[in-house]
Amino acid sequence: MEPFTDSPHDVEAADRAMEFSLGWFANPIFSGSGDYPQVMKEFIGDKSRRQGLTKSRLPEFTETEKRLINGSADFLGVNHYTSRLVRHRPFPDSGPSHEHDQDLVTTADSCWPDTQAYWLSVNPWGIRSALVWAQKRYRNPVIFIAENGRHTGTGLNDTERIQYHYYYINEVLKAIRLDGVNVRAYTAWTLMDNLEWSVGYSLKFGFYHVDFNSPQKTRIPKASVAFYRDLIHRNGFS
Repeated sequence: MEPFTDSPHDVEAADRAMEFSLGWFANPIFSGSGDYPQVMKEFIGDKSRRQGLTKSRLPEFTETEKRLINGSADFLGVNHYTSRLVRHRPFPDSGPSHEHDQDLVTTADSCWPDTQAYWLSVNPWGIRSALVWAQKRYRNPVIFIAENGRHTGTGLNDTERIQYHYYYINEVLKAIRLDGVNVRAYTAWTLMDNLEWSVGYSLKFGFYHVDFNSPQKTRIPKASVAFYRDLIHRNGFS
């Protein structure tokens, strides 16, 4: 989440968007509080009162739950695919809404390459920015990148995927070497084409093409397999 402009309102909104996404899950475990981000509690509490509710729609942890949750993970697992530009925009009279609770709107930069997925634009430096945010916010935890990738067309020459992983992994390397982020693992999404939620089998995220019409569900390596195999074998870029 990056500010749309350098105005204080947009800068605060971008940070708020991070708290409402990554912070929603990570803050109770890694911040030392055992609780949701304070900005979530304040904004959702205010919206709830405006909507005539007697208490916040955001559940409250008991003190016992806070103690149990705090520090209860060995590493922070992060899924990252894309970036968004964030503008501050108040929604004082909105109904329950994850985006409207935050008083902001998001968009993609027009210079970021589009993909067939409406939500996924290509912006490699965004993963480094997100990792540095987590590093600073949670006192440099051990981070495993659990998912990172993009879909391509139906062919085997998936140059877009190769370029995506080349540049995104390079930004992860910058985060480690230049920023000191404690990234210990990286996992590409995904080994083979599979069911992608509500879009079914239409988006191909795999290194291996799967023929879903064959009884054996035949797997065929795409061009990205050779690239990724070489990257792992060399433990670096050739």
